[in-house]
Amino acid sequence: MHFKGNIFLDENLPFALIEFFVERKINVEHIKKIGKTGIKNGDVYQYAEANKMWIVTRDADFQNYSKFQQYHISGIILFKTSLSNKPYLLKILKNFWNKYSEKLTKKLLIIISDNKVIFTE
Repeated sequence: MHFKGNIFLDENLPFALIEFFVERKINVEHIKKIGKTGIKNGDVYQYAEANKMWIVTRDADFQNYSKFQQYHISGIILFKTSLSNKPYLLKILKNFWNKYSEKLTKKLLIIISDNKVIFTE
């Protein structure tokens, strides 16, 4: 399956993740690259909603299920990992993508930790 969505990377993620998605021909934007650094989470939701995007973040505030349900976004991928360096996040993302990208056809709140992935509809 080829992922057909759009990705919105939060400012707490390295630019290297942009390359990961571009290599897979996936439309991706990074908050810092579009000049929206420091925007509130509500504005992140609104931007993602308006542009039919998945939010990819390390901000634990995005695991708030009522907010997730409130907005018509494509979904959320939240990294809750012990390390946040670029090589580790890329490794975790690659493993997740290879195993689960076919599940990204419906709105999901996905929490990725070091050794498990939780999917919530």
